[in-house]
Amino acid sequence: MDVDNLNTLKSDFSKYKKELLELNKYMYKNPELGYQEVKSVDKITKLIQKFVTDAKFKKFNEIPTAFSASFNKRTSKKDIAICIEYDALPNIGHACGHNLISSIGLGAFFILSNYKKELDYEIKLVGCPAEEIIPLTYENGGGGGKIKLIDQGVFDNTAYSVMIHPATRNEVDPLMIAVKQIDIEYFGKAAHASGSAYVGKNALDAQILAYNNISALRQQLQPVEKVHGIITHGGESPNIIPDYTRSSWMIRAQKTKDLNRLEKKIINCFKGAAESTGCKLNIVEGNGTYENLVTDKKLKSIFMENSKKLSLDMKTNESYDQSKNGSTDFGNISKLVPSLHAFLQIVDDDGKIVNHQPEFAHATITKRATDMIETGSVLLASTILDL
Repeated sequence: MDVDNLNTLKSDFSKYKKELLELNKYMYKNPELGYQEVKSVDKITKLIQKFVTDAKFKKFNEIPTAFSASFNKRTSKKDIAICIEYDALPNIGHACGHNLISSIGLGAFFILSNYKKELDYEIKLVGCPAEEIIPLTYENGGGGGKIKLIDQGVFDNTAYSVMIHPATRNEVDPLMIAVKQIDIEYFGKAAHASGSAYVGKNALDAQILAYNNISALRQQLQPVEKVHGIITHGGESPNIIPDYTRSSWMIRAQKTKDLNRLEKKIINCFKGAAESTGCKLNIVEGNGTYENLVTDKKLKSIFMENSKKLSLDMKTNESYDQSKNGSTDFGNISKLVPSLHAFLQIVDDDGKIVNHQPEFAHATITKRATDMIETGSVLLASTILDL
């Protein structure tokens, strides 16, 4: 796309700028956890109804805070999916910048609604809850809202899928790594901790041994292999041998096949702790593995070219240390359809502020970040138009 056309898209964006900045700030002030993003979805839906009056909505009974909105549906034509996220993190709010993800995705969706005649595809905005890996319960299955949407067939007719994530750098093709969430339960036997401890089976000992087993294993892991966890339930009273404990873990590797190999080693750590304490082990699995991200070459090329014309210093993953990457359930979409999940920088890449810190949440409402709402919206819209 030439510079004049990009400037036209910027002009289109100006019609929506005020409301998008207000939405971004509202979400910053009113963070909601995964599967609880009711207010955010309501605000987003009302904005769509205001600016794209012919948008067709779809809701999902089993995922109340998920939705899709689309326009330009044509017989037998495929869709291009713009994914947005709106869940926050416990206690630190939008420290991963999902308020910006929503604002950028909406901006692109609104811009494209002015070019229906030029578009060969249906344009679909997909509202994706619970990208963050939240505490796993039997009811919610942890995070992985996009995995649930895949299972619902949302991307069955998708030709391309795109989104933008705020970060500490401009990167078109980050190597987001695979991750699996599991919770570990140990069942022991309660007893008086002083009078008859020998009668009990200590489920907290099992958790501590498992934690230490994994700490010892870390020395032999590759730099891109990671395992980290917390003990979420350690017992009821120091005067009672704990008969039940629970911990929550994430296992990560560069690619899904590597993750599957690593998981077996981690499970052996948990099994060993159960054997040595006489406790029973139960493994609680989440909605599934977050697959490693695969960036489509065609989307990457178009996005890079338009970034250059917007004077944005966009780099590829070769420029960065890829041992520092996180994970996303968008990776699962990228294994199904050609996809792009680019990073846009909102803070300096000096280590002082990083994702998942309160300071990063504050950064999402700075001028530097809100300027990126326009840039990101124009980049996504121009990439889709160039397709």
